[in-house]
Amino acid sequence: MPEYEIRLLNDDRYSVAKIHERMLTDDESAISTAARLANGAPFEVWRDLDCIYGLASTRPLSHRAPRAASR
Repeated sequence: MPEYEIRLLNDDRYSVAKIHERMLTDDESAISTAARLANGAPFEVWRDLDCIYGLASTRPLSHRAPRAASR
């Protein structure tokens, strides 16, 4: 049985709360539970090490600013 992690996010998309759930049976129930808990706030749902819902896959790997192009 997979383990799910629900991450409730701030407006800046950083986690403010993490909830671990082992009782969820599938991806759809995990996403619907997360939506109910988030109550309109942005959230992500992770199954083990895979993000199955949310913006994690579109985040840059680093928060450092890119280097300026050389002239």
